[in-house]
Amino acid sequence: MNFGDDDDIDDDDENEYDPLYESYKNYIPEQYRDSFDDTFEIGHFMYHVYLCVMRELTPSLKKLMWQQYPVFNTEKRPKVLAHLDFIAATIGHHLLINLYHLVEGQKAGVIIREKYPRFDSWVEFYARPQHPRIIDESNRSELYSWMSDEEWEVYRDKENGLMLEFFNWKEKRKFDFVDLVQGLLLKYYKELEKLNHDEWIIYAVFIRDEYETYLINCEDTELFIDCGWPEELVGQTYEEFKQNYQSLSQEIRDKTTELRNRRIAGEVI
Repeated sequence: MNFGDDDDIDDDDENEYDPLYESYKNYIPEQYRDSFDDTFEIGHFMYHVYLCVMRELTPSLKKLMWQQYPVFNTEKRPKVLAHLDFIAATIGHHLLINLYHLVEGQKAGVIIREKYPRFDSWVEFYARPQHPRIIDESNRSELYSWMSDEEWEVYRDKENGLMLEFFNWKEKRKFDFVDLVQGLLLKYYKELEKLNHDEWIIYAVFIRDEYETYLINCEDTELFIDCGWPEELVGQTYEEFKQNYQSLSQEIRDKTTELRNRRIAGEVI
């Protein structure tokens, strides 16, 4: 059995793990078997789920990143490329560990609504379909009362059209990420099928959090490239990033906003 690089693990190695456990379990003194079982559960998860998911997820995620953020294709700088590789290689880690604890918590009888005090608010946010924001008559009286009826209708329809365009663009990108990740989770982590209704809500919270991590990392790197910063700054902290961005000329900041709006409108740049 080879415990080296992930690429060296084949199906025969994976299938060997469970029989080895069963063969040697009875040699463990009875008083220690519970802790041995815990070790097996972790090993089984790492070997049959974690490594399998991450091995397929990382290259697939890199492909998705380059598709959703075409500006990554223009990069040749080693430090920036290494940073992009790091994003692809680490997304999924916290999600898988959180899901492991969710599944093991179910086995231990954890009651979700007791463990997560904000559960009810999460149901409203994560278990309901998202809708685009719109402006309507309630906004007019507050902000646009100076417009004539005709001006208001033109402005309202234009703004609602732009917000719908942005909503669809944003939701499509999220769907593509979730579809990729969820497909691999359901392929390799069969115990997820046993989750109850409340646990599926927590599952949705975990996936959404992982997507937010992916989104922030990719959008920050896209903005980094648009700003024309030297590669040495690619590992800067959030505070450094914010400070450096604020120090840019208004012309450059306007240009980054223009590029983002053009991407939302469908340009591959």
